[in-house]
Amino acid sequence: MSRSRLIMGLALAIGFAGLPGTIAAQHLRVLPPRHMLGINGTVVRPVGEFQQFVDWGGGLGMYGVVNLSPDGLVGLRFDGSFVIYGHERYATPLSPWVPRVWVDVNTDNMILSFGLGPQLTFGNGPIRPYVFGTAGLAYFTTVSSVKGADNLDAFAQSTNFDDVTAALTGGAGMLFRLTRGRHPVSLDLSVQSTHHGEADYLRRGSIVENPDGSLTLYPIRSETNIVTFRAGIAIGL
Repeated sequence: MSRSRLIMGLALAIGFAGLPGTIAAQHLRVLPPRHMLGINGTVVRPVGEFQQFVDWGGGLGMYGVVNLSPDGLVGLRFDGSFVIYGHERYATPLSPWVPRVWVDVNTDNMILSFGLGPQLTFGNGPIRPYVFGTAGLAYFTTVSSVKGADNLDAFAQSTNFDDVTAALTGGAGMLFRLTRGRHPVSLDLSVQSTHHGEADYLRRGSIVENPDGSLTLYPIRSETNIVTFRAGIAIGL
């Protein structure tokens, strides 16, 4: 065997011998995505004084995290959510002069909230726990809309009542990595507690229609604290 072939054979042998270690090292150096976008379904449990007037609710949440450190530990979280905590529906003729056309009247009691604050995400493996805190605003509103009995979209809508209050949130969650790549996808499970303080709001039954066609509102003022359970996905950007 010539010297050149011997050297080439030794080089290939050394290269293949070191390949598993190289692959393992690359596997260990899975860096977290620079930024993250999450969307989830939410279940809301009123707590404290709010629980005396309102039952469970549900809705959607969305958040984004901008990493402020290369290892992904420290980030800035932007968080928003939409929750319905009460709903009423009844059917009625469009008017006394058009009794053959029926419409659905829907009333939704909602909370729209937005918050901003720090998030700490630990580790860079397939399971990554995190904690966060945000400060922002919550908008309590009750909206009524009218749509045809056989239609999907409303053709008229009115805001019956609304109020704005501060929102302070603290939460924790777990990211379970589902896919790798440039935009990894993770299962995101979390729970958070939000302190709203006192607010004025309506609940189911707070709007009474009078015989003369006018409305009487019975708003409630109380603490409006909630615990939110979230399940969704987070996508690395």
